[in-house]
This record gives sequence, C-alpha cells and structure tokens, in this order.
Amino acid sequence: MKLATKLALLLLIPLSFLSACSSSFQLGNYDDPYETVNRKGHEINKAIDKKVLRPSSEIYVRALGEKPRTAISNFSENWGLPKDFVNYTLQGDLGNVSKTSGQFLINSTIGLAGIFDPSEKFGISARRTDFGETLHRWGVSEGDYVEIIFLGPSTERDMVGKVADLFLDPVGFVLNPWQSRLITTANFGNVLGNRAALGSTIDSVLYDSADSYAQTKLAYLQGRRFRLNPEISEVYSDPYEDLNE
Repeated sequence: MKLATKLALLLLIPLSFLSACSSSFQLGNYDDPYETVNRKGHEINKAIDKKVLRPSSEIYVRALGEKPRTAISNFSENWGLPKDFVNYTLQGDLGNVSKTSGQFLINSTIGLAGIFDPSEKFGISARRTDFGETLHRWGVSEGDYVEIIFLGPSTERDMVGKVADLFLDPVGFVLNPWQSRLITTANFGNVLGNRAALGSTIDSVLYDSADSYAQTKLAYLQGRRFRLNPEISEVYSDPYEDLNE
C-alpha cells in the first residue's frame, strides 16, 4: 500500500468520527470522557518533566550562553517553516504562504541556514501553524481532551494533526540522515530553551496548583481555543498566552 494511501486511511477514520461528533464551539466546554486514562498519562508526563526536562533545561541554560541558545532556537524554528508553508497552503491562507516562504528563503540564505533571523528586520514573520489548525479551518471539531505521553496535552483533532505533520514536513524528504539528526538535535535544544524561559509559569501549573492535571487541561484548551479563534480575543483575554506561543 502506498504511503499516501496509508496516510489517507490514517486520517479519514478518526476525522470521520470527529466530524460525526462535531459540536458548536464553546469557550467553557471542557468535557473529559478520558479523564481516568488522561490523569495517568499526566502523571507520567509530570515525572518526565521533573526528572528529565526541567533539570536538563537548567543544565542547558548554564552550559550555553544566550547567543548560542538563540542561534539554536532560530535554526530549529527556521527548519519548521516548510511544514508551516504546507499547512498554510492547505488552509488557503495566501498571506501567510507568502510570509512563510519569504521568511524561510531569507533566513536560509542571508541567515546562514537559519542560525540568524534577518527576516525580522524586513518585517517578515509568519505565525507558526500545524495540521491541527488546518483541520480546524476545514471545520473539523476539536473532539475530546487527551494527554499524550511524551507529547503532553492535546485534543483528538490535534492528536491526528501531530501524526499528519510528520508526513507533511517536506524537509524530511530532502535531507540526508545526518542533516535530519542535526535538526532533531536543534529541536530538542529549542524545547529545553523554551522550558527554561517559561520555567516559572510551567512550575506554577505543574507543581504549585492544587490539581495540576485540571490546570494543565484548562491552560491548554483555553490557550488553543484563543489561538485558533482570534475573534475570542476581542472579548476575552488569555491568561495562559505565554504557554501557547
């Protein structure tokens, strides 16, 4: 069976279920039928953060200065732009298609493969996107909340999106194994840098709240809904904006 056929089947089965269960968007709708399983996954993710991510991010910050960390972050973000380009194309968002392609072209050349971010000086900066947002633009319901081990909070729709993004990233089809490993390493460094930058906020949610699972779910769903529905920001403000950048 061809890869495209496998991907189509992989997406169509859960998407048909989500479409059948589609309901109107409600800011305060936090139904959680998988709570028992989700809480177990949350405790595993919390342990991973406590024993691996948080201490690793602290070592990462101490070992590398601000400029090297910024270069790694820039490199990681730059090589995620081709995937954004594909998703914006699927969304029919021509403005961000243009911005994303321009940003990638400038940073990959003048910015030395993305180590620097000269596109910012030209005022070219596209907001990041993913296939979960593409599904949202296509009218697919978010489904129920899920917490995925190693990947964290999500929804059924975004979970499908995470899988699809693995196949939609054109970079993976053109780079050799060494180049792919380099980007993967930079991506992990970017994760550690973000964990350090948002340390106090994440620690507050995970370790200072009475119910870290409920707080994580609230932060994710509210932040994600604000991000995907710009009209909400005209009426409400998102207290978890930093966590969802």
